[in-house]
Amino acid sequence: MAAGKPLTGQRILVTRAKAQASALVAKIQAQGGEIYEFPVITIADPESWAPVDAAISALDQYRWLVITSPNGAEQFTGRLRMTGGYGGEALAHLRVVAVGTTTARTLERLGVKVALTPAQFRGGILPSLMAPLLAAGDRVLMPRGNLADPAPAEQLRALGAVVDDVVVYRTLREGGDVAQLKLAIARGDIDYVTLTSSSTVQNLLLRLGGPEPLAGVRVAVIGPETQKAAEAAGLAVAAVAEAATMDSLVQAIITDATNRFA
Repeated sequence: MAAGKPLTGQRILVTRAKAQASALVAKIQAQGGEIYEFPVITIADPESWAPVDAAISALDQYRWLVITSPNGAEQFTGRLRMTGGYGGEALAHLRVVAVGTTTARTLERLGVKVALTPAQFRGGILPSLMAPLLAAGDRVLMPRGNLADPAPAEQLRALGAVVDDVVVYRTLREGGDVAQLKLAIARGDIDYVTLTSSSTVQNLLLRLGGPEPLAGVRVAVIGPETQKAAEAAGLAVAAVAEAATMDSLVQAIITDATNRFA
């Protein structure tokens, strides 16, 4: 543990999927924090790629592409490459909306030009952002996860858009030695838990048997939707990331820890 850093002496439970946790783990460790990894979700392919492949084959018919998560960005562009020799020109005619700066950065890293980027995914943000630019009959493609909220697609349909929302990944529950985690929490070895989606909230509490074991642990979340899910499940949220990024989540923990020990 590095002395003199803002998270020195803090042990932080990371619940992200194993394949996606490395960036958050590295950022916490760089600030002196210790890590307890307990993935509660894993990301898997959809049960069938057929709806996605049908949309890809008809890309020229769409005017908008709306991506609401980094997982959606990775999975959709990966399938696009696999099915047709993806190049930037395949999406050049589309207005691409990336929800969250992390999603936008993921798309740009994958060679996709992003036109619009709402910072957070909260109720009504997509229709309010897109309404002035959306023409009746515009076709919108929304690659998403199996647990994604269907409301944004319905809101865009209410504006006259023709929306195809297709599942490009599934969020599944992950296993792990929950007895050891419960023991670590009971001993007071966990100072913070990080929650980055509604599914991490739900799956962690399913494994723990409810919110009670976390009564002495400070809860740090990304964004208002995860905060809402955590509070609805009975958790007291101590720190909320201002933006949907790992940097912002770590900064929220640092701010909370600094204020506690000031």
